[in-house]
Amino acid sequence: MNRDLIALVADIQQEKTLETLLHERQQALHIRPITFDIRRHPGKDPGVYKEAAKFLQSHATSYTHALVLLDHAWQGVPGDAQTVAQTIRENLHRTGWMAATCEVIVIEPELEAWVWSTSPAVLQELDMTWEQVMALAQQYNSWDAGQPKPHAPKELLEAILRQQRRPRSAAIFQAPARKVSLTRCQDQAVALLRETLAQWFPQP
Repeated sequence: MNRDLIALVADIQQEKTLETLLHERQQALHIRPITFDIRRHPGKDPGVYKEAAKFLQSHATSYTHALVLLDHAWQGVPGDAQTVAQTIRENLHRTGWMAATCEVIVIEPELEAWVWSTSPAVLQELDMTWEQVMALAQQYNSWDAGQPKPHAPKELLEAILRQQRRPRSAAIFQAPARKVSLTRCQDQAVALLRETLAQWFPQP
């Protein structure tokens, strides 16, 4: 019997974030429990872009749906997020995946954008106050005034980790994934992920 979902991602942070959402946030996503597997491409985001269709072609008979997840911010990215997503979709369609059974999520600019929300869970995981976060953001010119998220989310997160002498780990991404409201999130990639999963795997 086929499994529900095969997902291809670019790195361990994306893998653990998606795994946490699918395992622990089913009610928030409005989906039923599903069977799934997540695979990481060794070529990171460029590898996902170039080889997603080739990689997933062999899984078309084993899974009912396929999801591709990658960042938009990488060297040599061939166009805007919509162009990247559409190219991968067309390649998937050519290798046997129907439009109704596959989707591509391109995160702008990168996964670190999902960390930044007004949820107390973010501050708890970073062990900082918003005043401290914004002071550092101003120092590194990574967050424009009046904007809900930093324009350089990765740089700001890495600055905080350097200040705390703390290694980058998937746990930093899992904590917000467990607790942050998904319905109030304004990120377009999060919205597409939520809507796609709810359409594919609706609650009974």
